[in-house]
Amino acid sequence: MKIVEGSIRQPVTILVAVVLVVLAALIAVRQVPVQLTPDVDDTIVSISTVWPGASPLEVEQSIVEKQEEKLQGVAGVRQMTSSASQGAANVRMEFAPGTDPDAAIREVSDRLRQVSEYPFGVDEPVVEASDPENKDYIAWIVVSANDALAADGTPFDVRTLLDFVIDRVKPQIERVQGVAEVNVLGGRERVLQVRVDPAALAARGVTMSHLANALREANKNAPAGSLREAKREIVLRSVGQFESVDDVMRVAIGQGAIGPILVGDVATVVETWDEAESFVRSQGVPVLAINVQKEVGTNVIEVMEGVNAALANLALDGGVLDSQTRSLALTMPLTATLVYDQTIYIDDALNLVLDNIWQGGLLAILTLLVFLRSWRSIVIVGTSVPLAVVGTVVVMLAMGRTINVVSLAGLAFAVGTLIDNSIVVLENVIRHMEMGKDARRAALIGTQEVAGAILGSTLATCVVFVPVFLIGDEVGQLFRDIALAILISNLLSMVVSITVTPCACAFLLRGRMPHVGLPLIHRPSLGEWFATQIARVIFRVSRRKIVSLSIVLGMTALSVVGSLMLMPPADYLPAGNRNLVFGLIIPPPGMSNATQEDIARRVETTVAPYWERNLPAIGTPARAAAEAALSPVPVVPWMMFKYGPTVQPAPLSNYFVVGFGSMMFHGGIASDPARASFNEHLLGHATRSEVLPGTNAFAFQVPLFRTSGSSGSAVAVDLRGDDLETVQAAASTMMSRFEALFGGRSVQPDPSNFATPGIEVRVRPDQRRLADAGLSAEDVTLSVAAAGDGALIGEYNAGGDSIDLVLIDRASASAAQTQSSTSVDAIADVPVALSTGQLVSVGQLASVERGTAPVQINHIDRQRSVRLQVTPPPTMALEDAVTKIHAALASARSEGVISANVVTDVAGTASALAAVRKELIGDGTVIGTVASTVGMALLVCYLVMAVLFQSFLLPFVIMFSVPLAAVGGFAALFALFIISLTSPTMPMQSLDVLTMLGFVILIGVVVNNAILIVHQAINFQRGTADETPSDASFRGLIGAPLVVHGGALPLRAAIAESVRTRVRPILMSAITSVAGMIPLVFAPGAGSELYRGLGAVMGGGLLVSTIFTIVLVPLVMAVLVPDRQRV
Repeated sequence: MKIVEGSIRQPVTILVAVVLVVLAALIAVRQVPVQLTPDVDDTIVSISTVWPGASPLEVEQSIVEKQEEKLQGVAGVRQMTSSASQGAANVRMEFAPGTDPDAAIREVSDRLRQVSEYPFGVDEPVVEASDPENKDYIAWIVVSANDALAADGTPFDVRTLLDFVIDRVKPQIERVQGVAEVNVLGGRERVLQVRVDPAALAARGVTMSHLANALREANKNAPAGSLREAKREIVLRSVGQFESVDDVMRVAIGQGAIGPILVGDVATVVETWDEAESFVRSQGVPVLAINVQKEVGTNVIEVMEGVNAALANLALDGGVLDSQTRSLALTMPLTATLVYDQTIYIDDALNLVLDNIWQGGLLAILTLLVFLRSWRSIVIVGTSVPLAVVGTVVVMLAMGRTINVVSLAGLAFAVGTLIDNSIVVLENVIRHMEMGKDARRAALIGTQEVAGAILGSTLATCVVFVPVFLIGDEVGQLFRDIALAILISNLLSMVVSITVTPCACAFLLRGRMPHVGLPLIHRPSLGEWFATQIARVIFRVSRRKIVSLSIVLGMTALSVVGSLMLMPPADYLPAGNRNLVFGLIIPPPGMSNATQEDIARRVETTVAPYWERNLPAIGTPARAAAEAALSPVPVVPWMMFKYGPTVQPAPLSNYFVVGFGSMMFHGGIASDPARASFNEHLLGHATRSEVLPGTNAFAFQVPLFRTSGSSGSAVAVDLRGDDLETVQAAASTMMSRFEALFGGRSVQPDPSNFATPGIEVRVRPDQRRLADAGLSAEDVTLSVAAAGDGALIGEYNAGGDSIDLVLIDRASASAAQTQSSTSVDAIADVPVALSTGQLVSVGQLASVERGTAPVQINHIDRQRSVRLQVTPPPTMALEDAVTKIHAALASARSEGVISANVVTDVAGTASALAAVRKELIGDGTVIGTVASTVGMALLVCYLVMAVLFQSFLLPFVIMFSVPLAAVGGFAALFALFIISLTSPTMPMQSLDVLTMLGFVILIGVVVNNAILIVHQAINFQRGTADETPSDASFRGLIGAPLVVHGGALPLRAAIAESVRTRVRPILMSAITSVAGMIPLVFAPGAGSELYRGLGAVMGGGLLVSTIFTIVLVPLVMAVLVPDRQRV
């Protein structure tokens, strides 16, 4: 090959190329985007519509159904789901992969414009290309007052700083390059209340509708045309929008006996804070929370550096926070603290991969040192790893890819195999030097001799990824990053092996004969003796084709049977070991925000002893004693075999509780990431039914991939139909059955309280009585709303901020200030002012009924639905859980529990796993199996080798090494599973889809050894090998004289000699590859769960395949290839 000769002749060119690659890598490392997971090209369009005060049934009928009718015909939609809740409608449209988001938004917006008129008060729908179910926040920040006192000596309520945080703090973070969205949670909004006195209204003959209409009409700015003055045209405007409280007080409602009736005559106007609709607590105190999302494709590390810089600027003396502290005369400073930083996990994952690279490389080098006993040889081979790794980073940047935990998994795996090609070249160069050639000629001939085998083995490794790139959906896009990393690094290692390696051999081995063989053993070395014995056995056994055929069939059958026996149930994506534990708390429907905060305090009482701030500093003598004194918490029954009856949770460096609407969640970050999973049991213990009766709670370690449900690994069971009560009855029964199958609190329903409807009071105006009283239905509605949390009648400009203008009963406002409760029965007694000067009650004008109504109504493809998110125990594989779920549904259907009008679907990770499994191994049919990823990988690998060898028979011989690799991979995976059962800190190991990918990769890797044997045997049979063994050496090998025909060996002799000469490089490359993967399998840390299964499959498969391929492939070749064939 000219490239080999040119590399040896031009060492300066090679050295310059190496330097340029390293320089390019240094630039690429600074520019390549770094993030947690790959960008998944899924198009989700969400439509949110607000209708303040409307019930879920009204929202469903007046908004959701109208929108769904127009949106059902949008092209490319895979599923449309929606929810109607109190005052809000949300529609989620999932499109097929590859759909243009901009085109999807345009079509959705066009369709929404065709919706007929919405009811009064409905806001304009907001259309976004985002998934409301899967928000990936890179940072959480809390703004705290640190128990400060206000100027009057009362405790300061930090929640009143919502406007300040939105106006002054939020923009500082939004300006950071790469930040896409910033949200503020937990505050109290300012509101302008018109606190009306119904008696004063009645005394002046003014009704509530008169008051509301007067305020609406006065609070307007309107264009009034233009006026021409000389040469100028002046714009005219009617300006009436309220700018001060006095403006509101002076609004005229009507004309009284002694003059105009003003708002100030019947009400007081107060700017105050509305009741909180949500809360955020951190470490036991109220705070404001800020979450940060980054733009797609940006470097999360650089974005977080900008966020940290913004926080530092906020905290400067004289900065935004300090200025606000001084203006409010607080006794303690306001602080903005970063409590969650996604880059911590990414940095840990990067460090783990770097550690794996140098540790795996060191193990590989030490292994080589045992064989080669030459530091110069180690330097020659060792250059391939860093060059291939840094070159991969450069190529991935050029392709627009990112560095993430998945692509890092590919790099980490590739470390063990990158030196294989260089080992083959170096070993052959040394072999030629042993034959008397000088280093330069040995480098040329030795590299050229194995270049074909290296090209074939590299192409075989790479082509198996071609079908992987054709897999769609999320997991296919995840596969692409790991596949690209392995493919690029292997191609680069091949280039290095035929350019840099021979060049280095020619100059570093000049005038020296490297020592080859095991240390302390004189020639013939143990390796030479082993190779000779194997070759002798192969030659003698191959004489009898019946014996050879029996061995081949027996080993193949054992491999297939062993693989089937050891194959564990399948799972979807690994959960990942993120240091973030999360819990959901679902209170009974209708529970107020204040009551939810009381629940939060009760939960905090259990968790508070484990807060980091309540413990001595880490590393101090008192720390160990304090941790030992903490009470252990009980373990859920199905995990006792792994943890024991109790676990000692890790102290929490940050703990938070959030409440909004009908949902609460809490979570924390462990000071010891290795014990983060223990805190699942802590959160579960804190929310047990004995502490929070009537609630439903879940706790889990936040997964790396949020594929289904909050826990990320849930199986979604959808029940849908036209009749809501029938659907809810079936869902309620199935929820009970699933909890019996998978344990208590294993099922998370959506809607969360579908089985417990909320309380609703229906006020039905009597039109005849209204007519007799001279009132309208609006008067009753306004009076009832004012007696509650107020009737929204407009907006008020408060210093540049737009706040709600609310009409509220004076008594109701007073009750809210004192946090007094109001009886539902009192609604009938709410006073209504008449224009005749009288006061009557609501009960005299309308009927008041207490009833129930759904808190939320969900749709799936326009049918009412309930989704049960079933999270199986960690000890149960997803495949087993899906089987149990299908059996339970079938049983319920046969019993009539699920009626014929209710449709059931098993979705979420179950459908995703089924789709991936079909992509990987087919649907069971012949065509489906061949068209699957594994089938196509085998076929493409076979066809490439057929082209390289110009034979259809020899690739078939080589492919016999694949079943051996499979049984080795399954055996290693099974051993890892057994270890994970007893290790408290090691996640359960299963056959997830990333591990499945390991078997696809094995197809291309394990054939490399077989290619070396077959390729060398062909050279000996053709007589094209650089040397032919002498008759004396061959007689020593097989005990028979050598018969050579024109330099060509007979088939069995060629096979035996190929085994003898190729055993050493095969063993060297296999052992170094396995040694390089050892850190992947056993090293704990961030992202290790992604690598562990893949490394076990690759290491086990490669080790078993190598041992038996040395025997099996030569025997297959001896049986199938005719003795006189000239290939």
